[in-house]
Amino acid sequence: MLDFVRRHSRSWVIKLLLIVVILVFIGWGGYLYQTRHASDIAVVGNKYISVDEYQRAYQNMAEHIRKQFGGAVPEKLMEALNVRRQALDALVRRYLVIRGARQLGLQATASEVRAAIAKIPAFQNKGNFDLNRYKAVLFQNRMTPEDFEQQMADDITATNAEVFIMGQAIVTKAEIESSYHFDNDRIKLAYVLFDPSSFEAAVKVDNAALEAFYKKNRDKYMEPEKRQIAYVVINSQDLEKSIQPTEGQIKQYYDENGAEFTHGKEVHARRILLRIKPGASGAEIKKANAEAAKILAEARQGKDFASLAKKYSQDAATAKNGGDLGVISSQKMSAAFSKAAFALKPGEMSPVVHTPSGLNIIKVEEVKKAGTETLDQARARIVKELKAQGARDQIYKDAQNLRDEAYAMQDMDKAALKLKMKVSAPVWITMSEKQSPANPFPRGARAKLFELGQGDVSDMLKIPGGYIVAQVKSIQKPVPAPFAKVKDKVASDFRLVEGRKLALKQASATLESARQQNGLAAAAKAVNASVTQSGYFSRQSPDKGLKMLQGTNLDAVFSLDKSNPFPKSALQVGAAYMVCQFGGKEPAGAPSKQRMAEISHIIMQQKRDVVWRTWLGEIAKTTKVQYLKKI
Repeated sequence: MLDFVRRHSRSWVIKLLLIVVILVFIGWGGYLYQTRHASDIAVVGNKYISVDEYQRAYQNMAEHIRKQFGGAVPEKLMEALNVRRQALDALVRRYLVIRGARQLGLQATASEVRAAIAKIPAFQNKGNFDLNRYKAVLFQNRMTPEDFEQQMADDITATNAEVFIMGQAIVTKAEIESSYHFDNDRIKLAYVLFDPSSFEAAVKVDNAALEAFYKKNRDKYMEPEKRQIAYVVINSQDLEKSIQPTEGQIKQYYDENGAEFTHGKEVHARRILLRIKPGASGAEIKKANAEAAKILAEARQGKDFASLAKKYSQDAATAKNGGDLGVISSQKMSAAFSKAAFALKPGEMSPVVHTPSGLNIIKVEEVKKAGTETLDQARARIVKELKAQGARDQIYKDAQNLRDEAYAMQDMDKAALKLKMKVSAPVWITMSEKQSPANPFPRGARAKLFELGQGDVSDMLKIPGGYIVAQVKSIQKPVPAPFAKVKDKVASDFRLVEGRKLALKQASATLESARQQNGLAAAAKAVNASVTQSGYFSRQSPDKGLKMLQGTNLDAVFSLDKSNPFPKSALQVGAAYMVCQFGGKEPAGAPSKQRMAEISHIIMQQKRDVVWRTWLGEIAKTTKVQYLKKI
């Protein structure tokens, strides 16, 4: 079994696993096994995961996501992606895999570990493994050889398991051909669509019916849970005015952050951008080029560039500011953009420049030569930064003090009074996006407040420009909205539901009539409905009028044939109901070798995934996984 793994040690599966491992562990400097379980966050079998280990995994995963997005990622997005949980789950899965691999006898041997380490370029000298370099590199990264070798052994063990388990998946020729015909065999239909919206006018509405509908569906008309919050806002605006950096502090900042004041050549530029969507047709590209040429001609005739940018530019971030990009370095923009912009003199405009984002017309307002700012030139910026730093430090301390006092007293008002802080008037908040203008809490902060019980004090909640410390004063559980308040919404929903019933009733009656007459045309004519004839279409290339035909409804259509020309019941196409009649089938021709290979690859990927998840699920069933701390 282990020989099988080693024979396939160069397969793509290993590479795939290594990518997953790298995502969580890249940049790690080894890990210390914690014997003090107070610092552990979870346990998998008998393997404890420390808080430090988890934090490293989280930071590496977060950094990977930031690189994917090209820089900073909003905290809301990180919360939406649930990165903290993903990082912990990745660690848990890793140790489940290692545990399962050992049960199969797939653990790495000492010779495998030595061979893998010897191949790492960082440990080599002139192409050969160098023991002294190996020890030096580990020492620089605060690792011991024992820790690093254990990590390598775990990596190889996990790889062995993935190669072996996924290797159990096989794909037959019959499966490939079946999948090909499933996607590509074609059918044609005659069909009638019954749109519920066209039946809503026939729905009879009266108060009694609406009230009955409201009572039956009261849970759809609930007013959300509300919480009354007392809070203190601690921000930096007033503090900055009172902070006056000394000359020594200004000089120290300048000396310690020299790179910040040294810059290469920069330009202050504006642009007009016309976007071209990926996969645009030749006609669309030609039209965009003609539009760009027209705008450039207007600019060269003397029309104000900023006004043209406001009118034509499709760069939402800069158009409203007249296309102003501010001062940019050559590294900030794409190579083609930078080459054109940095070739211009102040006041000059570029021809139309093609970049990945679209067509650009660039105007340079100012050129700043490479150089280093003097202390006097940088002084205002340094003072501003030192004021901001000082304010940030102070508000953090103030927020900590308030939080600690409020925790101790379990009373926000008394804590704020003791620290001479002002408690804002309590506000009612919900998790809805529709909030009172007086509500200062962003969604992430609100979510944390909704985790608290009545009387609980929050941690320091980050908001733009500072912090909030809050206390839940009262909780109002969800309650049904009064009928009078939601009557219009109830009436609209009632018409929608009853309209669907009428549409389905008409569709069902038409289908039954079509069966009795062995033809859809006469049945449709009887109810003044028009029959549409589709062309031949497949699952892969749906009919333009039936793109919303999906799932079991699509399966029902492709099960029709001459002996069974009508479906068992009316089918849904989006919101509408469809009655249809089989019109013919056209089997797809034989797939090419390339297509066979592509389908085989897709099925193999699916099977490997199922085999892998099934095996991992079995390991999880027999392994105790316990989460010791909240993340």
